[in-house]
Amino acid sequence: MQPIRIIDVNFNLLGEVDAYTSLQWIRRWHRPGEFELHIHPSMQNADKLVEDAIIFKASNPSEAGIIRHREITLAENGTEVLLVKGNLLAELTGRRITYPPEGSAYHYINAPVETIMKAYVAANCIDPVDTARGIPSLVNAPDLARGGNVQCQTRYKQLDEELEKLSVSSGLGWQIALDIANAQLVFDVLVGRDLTAGQDALPPAIFSTDYDNIKSQAYVNSVVSYKNMAVVGGQGEGIERKIVTVGDQQAGLQRCETFVDARDIGTQAEGEEPLIEEQVEAMLRQRGQEKLAELDRILSFESELLTNSNLVYRQDYDLGDVVTIVNRKWGVTMDARITEITEVYEASGFTLSAVFGNSAPTLISKIRQELNQTSAEVRR
Repeated sequence: MQPIRIIDVNFNLLGEVDAYTSLQWIRRWHRPGEFELHIHPSMQNADKLVEDAIIFKASNPSEAGIIRHREITLAENGTEVLLVKGNLLAELTGRRITYPPEGSAYHYINAPVETIMKAYVAANCIDPVDTARGIPSLVNAPDLARGGNVQCQTRYKQLDEELEKLSVSSGLGWQIALDIANAQLVFDVLVGRDLTAGQDALPPAIFSTDYDNIKSQAYVNSVVSYKNMAVVGGQGEGIERKIVTVGDQQAGLQRCETFVDARDIGTQAEGEEPLIEEQVEAMLRQRGQEKLAELDRILSFESELLTNSNLVYRQDYDLGDVVTIVNRKWGVTMDARITEITEVYEASGFTLSAVFGNSAPTLISKIRQELNQTSAEVRR
């Protein structure tokens, strides 16, 4: 079994467990991953698995999770099971909302995506005006200014959701890594490799039943919630309202429209220099593009991978890489990013599954979309 180490938030070692029933470890590219551990409550150090304890696999100490849920169940045969759940450390950003700078209505930034993401984290988690909002030991990795230049503003939004939107629209990933040697939590932006069959800079990663590296597979191509044209409404009323349109220039049945309420964009605090027309329009377009990315076509392969194959996990491919998936029987070949990987450790062995491309939205994300749409309609 994969040994699991437990530390507290001050980086003190609490213990190690290696006699558990099951560990499911889910890594995600655009949002925080999660884990689920099943263990007998009487096992050594099981009592150290408490709320806000940090756990990590001994083989990869930089990738860690924080415990958020514990429950004990008693089966009919009298067997007790301790169930521990939590999220990977990126979840810590979900404990903060985005405050605007003092004297400003919004936190406005015109910069590369990575710079914006790290600025949001710095302002709300690392060096906030209200020091009580700081997350102990959290630091930013050096800013390499990756991602295209965009204009964004935010005000009292969930920080993790703002980071997710920027991640989805740019293709960049993000994480909070555990740096035990320096007793730090390090926020960083990630860039995946291009391992597709069409490039020749790196050895390609091709997943196919023909190559004996896939055990089972499910293919989804859905346009149930798909939109490709966004009409974005800014400030103003009636015919005076600022309107921009973004998306593919489709016509007829191929055109799928949505309205995005963005009247918050361009609002300034009293005494602030007003944004120029070009800045407001750029932010309206960015808001529309983020919404279209959220409502994009669902095109994905969900596959259980063979761990003993021609491709070695974390070496020949990893989370965030863009790879090629082929199923000749279904007539499908696609290049897609690995957006989620699930590792399962049990006494029977190690299994691995992955999501290639953008998967179907979860119930929580659907509810969030509906709430956002409802509030926009109310404001309209």
